[in-house]
Amino acid sequence: MINAVEKYSEISNIINKDLVMIIAKSHTCSSCKTIANIMDNNLNHFDKIDKYNVFVDDIDQFRGEHLIFSVPTVIIFSEGKELLRQSRYFDYAKIDRLIEMFAQ
Repeated sequence: MINAVEKYSEISNIINKDLVMIIAKSHTCSSCKTIANIMDNNLNHFDKIDKYNVFVDDIDQFRGEHLIFSVPTVIIFSEGKELLRQSRYFDYAKIDRLIEMFAQ
């Protein structure tokens, strides 16, 4: 299940977790909706990571602070450090390997 972030104040607590994926998206982006479904159905280790949607339409400060120039953008954090960032074109195998490596 992918949780939605509603306030910017929640972001710092979320990204400081052990392993977390944030999917930056907008309400009008049709491909943003399918990205989460593809990851949920195709990644073997997707259940081992906390997942959050951030709608950049609602939380502009996240877009500016984390340099989100296009959506969808997937960012994986571990203890506040960015491990991976992918936008528009996604290497699902790379995401899956990273989650497997850090989730152990």
